[in-house]
Amino acid sequence: MVRSNGPMTHGQPVFSPTPEPVPFAPDPRAVLPHAAEVVVVGGGMLGASAAYHLARAGMRPLLIEANAPASGASGRNAGMALAGLGGHFGRVNSIVQDVGGRSILDYTTRSLDMIESWDAELPGGLEWDRFGSLDLALDDVEEAHIRHMAEIQAAEGLEVRVVDDRAELRELATGLATDAVRAAKWTARDAKLNPFRLCYALLEATRALGGTVVTGVRVERLQASGGRVSGVSTSHGEVAAGAVLLATNAWTPALAPHLAANLTPIRETVCVTEMLPVSIGAPGFETNQCNEYWRQMRTGEVVIGGYAVADEGMGIGSYSTRVRPQVAPRLAELLARLHPALRDARIIRCWAGLLDFASLEIPMAGSLPAEDGTPLPGAFVAAGLTGHGHPYAPILGLLLAELIAEKQARTLSLAPFDPTRYVGVTHAPTWLDPFRGTEAPTPEYRSEPA
Repeated sequence: MVRSNGPMTHGQPVFSPTPEPVPFAPDPRAVLPHAAEVVVVGGGMLGASAAYHLARAGMRPLLIEANAPASGASGRNAGMALAGLGGHFGRVNSIVQDVGGRSILDYTTRSLDMIESWDAELPGGLEWDRFGSLDLALDDVEEAHIRHMAEIQAAEGLEVRVVDDRAELRELATGLATDAVRAAKWTARDAKLNPFRLCYALLEATRALGGTVVTGVRVERLQASGGRVSGVSTSHGEVAAGAVLLATNAWTPALAPHLAANLTPIRETVCVTEMLPVSIGAPGFETNQCNEYWRQMRTGEVVIGGYAVADEGMGIGSYSTRVRPQVAPRLAELLARLHPALRDARIIRCWAGLLDFASLEIPMAGSLPAEDGTPLPGAFVAAGLTGHGHPYAPILGLLLAELIAEKQARTLSLAPFDPTRYVGVTHAPTWLDPFRGTEAPTPEYRSEPA
C-alpha cells in the first residue's frame, strides 16, 4: 500500500456498474459484408494485433470499430511499455505459475520484442525508443516497494536494479530533481512508443494482407445459432461469421454482461505539455506504483497521466470520459517538483480514457464462456488488461489468432488468462489498495450501482 499524493474527491466507487454500450457517431457511408470468416470487434491495439496475426495466418478478418482506431484506451495513454507490470507483477506472476507457466515475463517481454520488430518492419515506424524506465521512490514506503519489486522481478530474469546514487540518477535522467528522489528502480529494457502509430500501422498491414477494417459501426450483440456464436448484429445490419473476437476493453460487458462483475472501467486522465526545448531524460518515468507516469516525446512534449486519486471515486466504475479539472494541476505540480526546468511549462491539452481493470489483475483472453461457464463455440474474448496494454496486447493478439486459426495457441499457453475464472463468481478487486494510496479513505466494496 502506498501513500497517495493528495486527498481523494468524495464519492464511493462502484466496481461493476451497469454495462453501457460504447458511444459512437454512426457512419452512414460504412458498408459491411454479409459474412466474414472471423469478426474482430474493437480497433485498439489488441484488436489490431489479433486482426494482423489472423491475416498473416491466411484468414480474412473483418475488424469492426465503433469510432476511429485507437480512440479508446489505446490512444489515451502515455505510451509506456513496462514489462514488469508495475505493482501488479507479483500477483499476476503467481497466477501464471499456479497453472504451470514459468513467468509472466515470457509474455510481457515477448510483446515488447514484437513491437520492436514491428517498428523496424512496418512503414513509418512506431516512434519506438527502448531507453528503459525509472520507477521513482519519493518516500520510504515507495522505496521499500521498489526494492521488493526489483528483487522479485530480477529473480524471474528481468534486467532490473535499484539505483540510489544521485550521480548515476542524473546520468540516466537529465534534469531530474534527484534530491526529491530516495531511490529508483531502473528497468533497462522498458520502452516508450506512439500508440496511435502502433494501431494504425497494424491495421494498414491487415488491409494489405486481405483483411477489412470498417469504422463508424457499433456491434450491438452476438448472434447464436445451433449452440454456437454465428455472427454479430450491428448498427448497420447483421454479419454472419465463423468466429467472433471481442477486443472491446472496458466496453466488453455491454456484449458479455456475465463478465461485468469482474471487469471495472476506470477513468484515467492524461495531459500533454507544449513542445519543450529542454530534455527531462530519455527513459520513461513512473512513481507511486505506476499510478503516475510520464515520458517525453521525440518532438519535445511531455505526456503525463495518473492522479486518479484526485478524481471522483478515483474514476472507478465510470463510463464517462469527461476530464475532471482537479486532476491536471496535480499532474503539473508533480512534473514541476521532479523536473524543475518544467516549472513554467504549459499543459496545452488533457483527455480521459477508460482502462479495464480485471478484478484479479490478470487479463481474460481465450474462448468466451457462456454464463454458466460452459464453452460457447465460435466466441472469443480479450479484456482486462488492467492498465498495461503494451506488454499484453501484442502477444495476446498472436495467441488468440493461433487459437482461432489453428484451434490452439502454439507460441505460449493461454491457460494463465482463462476467462472462466471470472464467470459465476465476483472477486473483490486485488488492485484496490495500491491504486488508492494510504491517505485515501477506504471505499465500500459494491458490485451494483447505488
